[in-house]
Amino acid sequence: MKIRPISFSFMMATAVFLASCSGGSVAFSLPEGDTIPLTHARNLTMVRYDGFTKVELVNPWDTTGLLATYLLVEDSATLDKTLLNDSRVQIVRVPLRNALVFTAVHCGLICELGKEPCIGGVCESQYIQCLTQPVVDCGSGSSPNHERIMQLRPDAMIVSPFENQTGNDKLARLGIPIIQGAEYMEPTALGRAEWMKFYGLLVGAEAEAHNLFRMVELRYDSLKATAALLKEKPVIFTDKPYGNVWYQPGAESSAARLYADAGAAIAFPEYRKSGSVPLSVEQVYSRVHDADRWLFICHTPTQPTLAMLADESDIYTRFKAFQTGQVWVCNTATSDFFESSPFHPDRLLSDILQICHAQQSDTLSLYYYQQLK
Repeated sequence: MKIRPISFSFMMATAVFLASCSGGSVAFSLPEGDTIPLTHARNLTMVRYDGFTKVELVNPWDTTGLLATYLLVEDSATLDKTLLNDSRVQIVRVPLRNALVFTAVHCGLICELGKEPCIGGVCESQYIQCLTQPVVDCGSGSSPNHERIMQLRPDAMIVSPFENQTGNDKLARLGIPIIQGAEYMEPTALGRAEWMKFYGLLVGAEAEAHNLFRMVELRYDSLKATAALLKEKPVIFTDKPYGNVWYQPGAESSAARLYADAGAAIAFPEYRKSGSVPLSVEQVYSRVHDADRWLFICHTPTQPTLAMLADESDIYTRFKAFQTGQVWVCNTATSDFFESSPFHPDRLLSDILQICHAQQSDTLSLYYYQQLK
């Protein structure tokens, strides 16, 4: 039975008392709150209390533990400073008003939610197209400019974590809350997109985020239902070699599941991994030289052509997809792929569905991809 909400100050006092009984760490023995419903996300839980929301992120690389725990505290609520002594908890005042955003994808979502003014600084600015106002450029996401960060004095930093990442240790010493944007580790595209509800809470756009996700979910499910009726499952392969390594999606990755939802099959289903699989060029050619479709992403000032692809490597011309003209490219220099696709998997699903199943390519209405000529 859910008890009635109690005051934020009372719960803070309770937490402090429990901390004093347990050697100084906050024990989250809170009364029952209102769980914010999540349908698809597996690594995120959010529970609303009077004056704050508790957010827990499951560690996607070790699901027995947590990646982070946040208390998103409303501006009007009074916070007992004793809680700051627990290093396992990050206190974040919301809504954010001067955030440092490390990635294009989170910038894109915040702008779409109508909260661009809360972005005070960015990293990887060359990949961000949505901003209409000046912000502080804090350099590379992997090696940010700490001096500029301190000058910016952000109220939080939104980053994308990686397994065994050590770079955040230096960021943590700045004393600024770090929001771990690990939605890309969700096993499904809709699970990843549903994290927009978390970011909506951070920037004061909760209702907008819920409405946006509902529209994305409805369109995605409708397209998936259409693809399920199709009997043909063309094989697709992705990307281009990076040196001697050619990455392909693992069978349990969100990308592979999206391709399956679009009525396509990946080339290496035996690799039951949630991320990309590093393969040799020879392995990929051996398996996919007769595959139906080839999709890759690039970032170039001019649109690639089949001739340019042939000039890069003679081996490309031996693929059936090249010979039949079924090569499709997303040029991120002219597309907002990085900014929008993670939170708009419906757009990407629509593209893949049309590429794999349309009878006439000139009838396609694609959002991200174009056919190489």
